[in-house]
Amino acid sequence: MRRLLLACVAPFLVQVPAQAQALPQATVRTSAQTFTLPNGLRVVHLENHEHPLVRVLLWVPLEPSDVAPGHQGLPDISLRLLSRSPAGELKADTFERSLAAAGIQFEAICTQDHLEWRLLARSRDQDQALGLLAERLARTALDPALLERERLDCWREREGLDLPPRERLARLLRLDPTHRPTAFSLGSISFEDILAFRARVLRPQRAILILHGDLGLEQAKRLLLLNLGAWTSGALESRPPAPFTAPAVPPDPIRITTGEAGLRLQAWAPCPAEVSPESAALLRLLVVAEPVPHGIQHRVEASGLEWTLEAGVASTPAQALAQLQAEVEALRQRRFSKADLEQARRVYLAQRPLEALHPEAQLATALANATGAGVALGRLQNLRIEDLQADLARWLQPANLRIGALGPVEALKALDKP
Repeated sequence: MRRLLLACVAPFLVQVPAQAQALPQATVRTSAQTFTLPNGLRVVHLENHEHPLVRVLLWVPLEPSDVAPGHQGLPDISLRLLSRSPAGELKADTFERSLAAAGIQFEAICTQDHLEWRLLARSRDQDQALGLLAERLARTALDPALLERERLDCWREREGLDLPPRERLARLLRLDPTHRPTAFSLGSISFEDILAFRARVLRPQRAILILHGDLGLEQAKRLLLLNLGAWTSGALESRPPAPFTAPAVPPDPIRITTGEAGLRLQAWAPCPAEVSPESAALLRLLVVAEPVPHGIQHRVEASGLEWTLEAGVASTPAQALAQLQAEVEALRQRRFSKADLEQARRVYLAQRPLEALHPEAQLATALANATGAGVALGRLQNLRIEDLQADLARWLQPANLRIGALGPVEALKALDKP
């Protein structure tokens, strides 16, 4: 399968390497400029006049010290309160109606390592869109009356209780157990903790804003200074929350009971921070082309690798689990050649200019470069096969693998039997 995939792109690669390594700007029609507002907000401006649209991505990192042990879920519930409270003079429902009336897409996202806000608006509505973002960030009056309701909703959302079983299993596997909210951790979060979290985290000095679309550099500077120039850090003392000691209950394995016959096993390996962006980019290409045994499917995502096994009647649940683990271990022990490395490098360089034409890909690349997580062509060219193998071993080490199961009670219980 791997040979077939690489063979399909071989004719194209004959013509590409010299041009792809240079990444001609004629292919990428977006010019990038960076500047910093007086309040410390770093901005990457991607000017693109192909369509009368403006995209905004505001990214705020979460540091380990932002969430004390026992307060898992603090970023989630803080963002929920921020999104559902009155923004300036606008009530929450009025804020939503203002977005809908202008056709502005507005999304707030919380992950394990960052908060982000995304906007998509017509260029004629860019001032209004940035103004609404500023209202939400700097002038939202958090409503303590919403806290109790949001605790339950936050837990249900993170646990995926309203999702189909297969989607819920995939979501839970992607949550770092140390960041997974529990009833105890959510119950320990006070309104004062949320206020302090907002003051500590939502600071322009910590944030990066990517602005893409139909506006020039000087216009972008004026708009951002007008709408976000007054955004400052919170006035409250930016104290970390006090640690909360939850009952010493070991986390349950991720096993979801269903009424359907058959057992579904799923393994997830998140990409560790220790793996270089260059290795990660090439390993995704190499892994997706690797053959897998019948019955096992694998998928490559930007944040990790996934394997799925639908256990057949010919094997016991324990044997199926051993088969899945053996497949991951076999890939971890896989020894790629220098020819594999060179071919993957050429494929990546061939794809990169094409991906850069997509606006969302441009946003992702600009953010990765701004945070130091982007692929550097110099490092990519100097990547050695030894570095690639070491990063593969780090990525697929057993301690980094999370395994979940979905099936009837009897099959889940049998997983623990030899």
